[in-house]
Amino acid sequence: MLAEAKKLSSVDVKKAWLPLVSVIVPTYNSASTLDQCLRSVKGQYYKNVEVIVVDRYSIDGTKDIAENYGATFLQRGPERSCQKNYGAKHARGELLYFVDSDFVLEPDVVGRCVEGCKFFDAVCTVNYSVGRGIWGKSIALNERFLARDPTIQVARFLKRRVFFEIGGFDEGLVVGEDLDLYARLLDRGYKVGSVDAVEWHIGEPQTLREIAKRNFYYGKTVRSYFRKRGTLAVRQLSPFKPHLICNLVKTGSPYLFSLAIVDLVRWISSVFGLICCFLG
Repeated sequence: MLAEAKKLSSVDVKKAWLPLVSVIVPTYNSASTLDQCLRSVKGQYYKNVEVIVVDRYSIDGTKDIAENYGATFLQRGPERSCQKNYGAKHARGELLYFVDSDFVLEPDVVGRCVEGCKFFDAVCTVNYSVGRGIWGKSIALNERFLARDPTIQVARFLKRRVFFEIGGFDEGLVVGEDLDLYARLLDRGYKVGSVDAVEWHIGEPQTLREIAKRNFYYGKTVRSYFRKRGTLAVRQLSPFKPHLICNLVKTGSPYLFSLAIVDLVRWISSVFGLICCFLG
């Protein structure tokens, strides 16, 4: 079912089709990263953009930052899938782009995605992590190796019409809502492509403790996704991915041992969280 997405390597944003793009950013106490995120959105070469921040009742300076950048500020909960759908309902753009609040975009991302949507109904971007220290750099290496893995692609940029035709994000999912949306796009026969447009994920955990804490939470909340996607979910969430193993063997990176430890911590904490979910 998960066929490899077709790849678009060139871009020309000077052509006639310049649709409004609605950038939708779900937030929750995101003040530490939101300024960098919105600055990168503001700095896009492609200018026909509106920004919608959908906040889950933050108690930090998230609202002030959003308003400083002229974003439409909305409030909605309880989880990201609901926030994203709410933002889409208020969007005016012909194209929708869902951006996490800890993403920093290269300045050509939106333009490349718009060009891609001339040929596809939705496009996947390239998402890399910014790593500090041995564990953060190990995570960054892991994400770089898996950037083209067809089992874990997500289409954050898509046509508004298509988004509503497939029912938006599944609000019954706490995690995995973007993976599920991508799978439904393919299930319904929509054309999904990929573009060489880079997002930097600056909010990844940087210590083993942070890694364990985040993946324990994911494990506690992933049961509904497992129920919906079954064996696909197992392949997506397994630490033993062929794409990763092949790249590890090819590169001989000095972070191979630490990366193995990171994946082990991720897997153990996720499984423990899942067990706690069932026992609770």
